[in-house]
Amino acid sequence: MIVDSRHFYIFHEIQEPPTFQNSRHLASTQKSKNRVVACPDMTCVSLHTPPPLQRYLALLLALLHTVCPVKQVTVPGQIVLGGLFPIHEAGRNASHQCGKIKADQGVQRMVAMLFALEKVNRDRQLLPQASLGAQILDTCSVDSYALEQTLEFIKSVMSNGDGVTCADGSTGSYTRQPVVAVVGAAGSQVSVMVASMLQLFKIPQVSYSSTGAELSEKPRFAFFSRVVPPDNLQAQVMARVIGALEWTYVHAIADTGSYGERGMDSFRAAAAENGICIDGDVQKISRRWTEKNFRDLLIRMHRTRKARGVVMFVDEDNLKRLLKTLDVLVAEGHTELDRHFWFVASDSWGIKQSVVRGLEHRTYGAITIAPMVREETGYLEYFRSLSPKGFVFLEEFFEYLGCSATEEIKTFGDCFDMVNVTLKQESYVPFVVDTVKIIAKAISMYIQDDCGKTPFHKCNLAQSGFRGERLQKYYRNMSLNKNEPALIDANGDGIGRYDVFQLDMNGVYQKVGKWRSTDDFLSVEVEKIRHAFKTAPGEKPMSLCSTDCPRGHYRAYQDQTCCWACIPCDTSTSIHNETSCEECAIGMVPDRTLHFCVPIPPVSMQWDTTWSLIPAAFSTLGIASTIFVVSVFLKFSNTPVIMASGRELCYCMMSGIGMCYVLTFFLVSQPTVITCSLTRILMGLSMSAIYAAIITKTNRLARVFKPDSAQRPRFITPKAQVGICMAIVSVQLIGTFVWLFFDPPGTMVVFPSRTEAVLTCKATTSHLLISLLYNILLIVACTVYAFKTRKIPENFNETRHIGFTMYSTCILWLAFGPIYFATQSDFRIQITSLCMCISLSGTVALICFFAPKVYIVLFQPYKNVRTRQSAVGRLVNQQMRFMSQLTYNPDGCNSYQPMSSNQSYKPSTEESSHTSNAPGQPQTRAIPPHVIEQLAASLPISDKNDLVKKLSLQDKLLNNNNNNESSEEIRRRRPSSVHTVGAAVANGSSIAHIPPRSHTDEPKSSMIRQDTTKSRASIAESHQVDLILEEIAADTHSTFL
Repeated sequence: MIVDSRHFYIFHEIQEPPTFQNSRHLASTQKSKNRVVACPDMTCVSLHTPPPLQRYLALLLALLHTVCPVKQVTVPGQIVLGGLFPIHEAGRNASHQCGKIKADQGVQRMVAMLFALEKVNRDRQLLPQASLGAQILDTCSVDSYALEQTLEFIKSVMSNGDGVTCADGSTGSYTRQPVVAVVGAAGSQVSVMVASMLQLFKIPQVSYSSTGAELSEKPRFAFFSRVVPPDNLQAQVMARVIGALEWTYVHAIADTGSYGERGMDSFRAAAAENGICIDGDVQKISRRWTEKNFRDLLIRMHRTRKARGVVMFVDEDNLKRLLKTLDVLVAEGHTELDRHFWFVASDSWGIKQSVVRGLEHRTYGAITIAPMVREETGYLEYFRSLSPKGFVFLEEFFEYLGCSATEEIKTFGDCFDMVNVTLKQESYVPFVVDTVKIIAKAISMYIQDDCGKTPFHKCNLAQSGFRGERLQKYYRNMSLNKNEPALIDANGDGIGRYDVFQLDMNGVYQKVGKWRSTDDFLSVEVEKIRHAFKTAPGEKPMSLCSTDCPRGHYRAYQDQTCCWACIPCDTSTSIHNETSCEECAIGMVPDRTLHFCVPIPPVSMQWDTTWSLIPAAFSTLGIASTIFVVSVFLKFSNTPVIMASGRELCYCMMSGIGMCYVLTFFLVSQPTVITCSLTRILMGLSMSAIYAAIITKTNRLARVFKPDSAQRPRFITPKAQVGICMAIVSVQLIGTFVWLFFDPPGTMVVFPSRTEAVLTCKATTSHLLISLLYNILLIVACTVYAFKTRKIPENFNETRHIGFTMYSTCILWLAFGPIYFATQSDFRIQITSLCMCISLSGTVALICFFAPKVYIVLFQPYKNVRTRQSAVGRLVNQQMRFMSQLTYNPDGCNSYQPMSSNQSYKPSTEESSHTSNAPGQPQTRAIPPHVIEQLAASLPISDKNDLVKKLSLQDKLLNNNNNNESSEEIRRRRPSSVHTVGAAVANGSSIAHIPPRSHTDEPKSSMIRQDTTKSRASIAESHQVDLILEEIAADTHSTFL
């Protein structure tokens, strides 16, 4: 008895209520207890009340008697596969669940299954044992409608009755073969509903495009598999692409339902791992949205003005509506929306032309993700050669294209040519073909294992049917070809292989990246993607909530980790994390990233810097000048100028000046124990040597010309002067060595600021002051003595040079103090200023004290002679002019021998006039008493006594045979002026006779008195100095200029 499958009832025979575990095996493992039989009269033999799960199944099957005949495409074959495709779009209301036909996602995929079936049946390589047929249904992209269509598959697997009879007593049977496996569905939400139903009857299901992550939950969907990877992998790829573009803040739009919501959940998890935030909440849209809802959504997303990237898990239909609304808004005047959003879409957009057709000007630059795409060889030719007759959906599509009215057009190729449509392979066509092939190969292995060489139609398997649980084990972890990865893993998911595409201005999808789960590496052309966004030149397309904080700032986070305010942080602190600043320890500074504290590398003076080169060059010039002055002094050491300057003290001064210049090289060198020791010693020793010599000179002059008593001052000989100078220097030297003993020299690192470390000697500013304190006292003392001796006789004009030297030195050091102590933060300025100050101190002494002497010696040698320009000298010269008219001969011979007209006497002449005792030369004689009386008559009483005393001293010494003193000893103890007078009087022959005074001689006597009166003041001023000069004049090493 053949019965129409639309009329059946449930006959229920229950002995005991089943548990949840065995309730899942209804109508398959307990067919004897749960029987579904179709009867022609629509009456039931018996119907018992089932338990809850069985009641649900009974109710579902009982409703089928009201289902209208379904549209389906059938392909005959020994083994039948089910097919679920979205041939039509979803309707907008409950009364019209199906909308217009979908050419690409529906028709092309259905044709791909027909193409795969024909290829399998024709080649006989994958399934040589039997032919493969199909039962293809439409889901209309609606889960409830797809569930109703799935019941057709369930009816096909019901048994032939198993002894259950209809009301007339006949056995129920079916007119179609049972479905072995189901290919589909397309949408994840549809697959969730279908898989829940098929699992009850253990019908395996393999989807070609359902990527929802929910379907990976195998306890709920144990019989579901797919050849495409799940959305959690796709979401990771999308997050990595956004991260590669350096976007951190994006909008998110998702469909309500399994695909959109679960896909967005996976993206949010992947985005959090990559530091990406979503602006606000995920915008969820449904199929019931109107255009107003889409308009409000787009305007609301634009208000934030921060996020420009839009991540979408939206099905094809809603994508079209969203993009169309955007185009309308821009056309209405919302120009701010034009090119404002940059879309990053999932595989529901993929590389579908239907989504962007007519909207290329709004969508170019969009980034889409799609499973690895390949061209299926022979598919387009098959489609073009296919005739729509016999296939209800193809006939409808043929009519949709407008080709059914023309009888001459028989195939789709002719139709496409007529309507000028270019057929392009839809992206999921290869996956449909792979799904059919992998199931066919699994069936072949199943038959091979059960039937062996027995033909399938004779094998028991053809009668008993395939067990779904066993069949899916064959196609999981199996590849179609050798050396290729499996299409489906052990969990029933496809292997992760994605390509990244970007839409250009012509509406063509350009491949810009790829990702493979085998190596977990994303390869993406970032610059090519950025260029396609058409931003301003030099501007990088960014979708950010907050830009990176400048260097030296930290982030104060707001609601999300991608939004923050930048708070400035001191550059001497270290940012150990993004939310706080922590100050580094002393001697530490932040590294380049401002994340870690690192030690400050100490710096010191470098020879290749201006701070070192300038003082070094100046010191080099000073050393050369000092050497030149020393050489001049050595060469002309016996000339009056050099002799009068006090050669021993001058050499002491020049040694100190040289040490001042040498000290610079130690100061600008890298500090070591040796350089620090020499710096300490030379800094005080150099200047103490200079100023000790100067103070010795000025002190001697002060004591000589400003005596406290009539007694001759002590310690004015050259040896005594050198001893005094060395004693003064030794004080500084001893203090320095004591300091070195108690505070050994070394190096240390100081920190003038929080960001700088300086390697320097282990001596502070206070140590420098202590070292220079003694020299400061010497400078003050020298300055005081220079001031006190400023009015001594003009012949001793060396005091003027000393005074100018000390005044300049005081000004120099007063200027150095503020410079040095005001630049504590810059060691280069301090060291350079210290070097220059010390060098300039030596230079001042060198120029002011020695330059005039060197100039006279080298360029004015005619001045380098003994002269009598003092008051005493002028007096003596006047008396000599008078005495030159007289002669004195002790032997009684009167003769006239004029004196030399040269008023100056060379040292050799003067020395020989007093020291030579050679035969033929007259001996120096005592001046006769009447001559002394005549000289003294013209002087005041006080001056007479001094002059008589000085002149009579020679007679006493010459006539003193007991002492036997030489003329040199007498000369040493007598002023040079007295020697000159005695020599002038006694030169040649002695004075024989001086006539007595008469009236005729009064004019001459009057002239003498006038001349001598002019010099009374000078003689009165110098009478105390004469006794001192008596001892100094005879010393060739201590003459004054």
